[in-house]
Amino acid sequence: MYTKQEIIIRSYREGKSQRQISRELQISRKTVRKYLREHEEALQTAVSEAAGRTINLSRAPICKKAQPRTKIKLTREVESAIDRLLEKNKQKKQQGQGKQQLRKERHTRSTSRSGL
Repeated sequence: MYTKQEIIIRSYREGKSQRQISRELQISRKTVRKYLREHEEALQTAVSEAAGRTINLSRAPICKKAQPRTKIKLTREVESAIDRLLEKNKQKKQQGQGKQQLRKERHTRSTSRSGL
């Protein structure tokens, strides 16, 4: 079984574009570019081309972890807005209006605010 990196490099050597490889493997073009760039760097630093191929394909891929996201705090203002919307939903349901009509109302309200 081949690793993702081996498949990407083999496809690139066969003449496929990065975009075509990303479509076929259903992965991001940035991922394809990252693996190809790492492979090129390994080839440039290796003593021989064969050694570079072996070293690069046998090691685990380098994963850069994103910085942790800060948590969004639930403020009193947001809580009161949620409570108002829930109460409005309850009233609409009692009047026989379902979710679809409520969504339509929100949509028309938001488009009228944005000037569309």
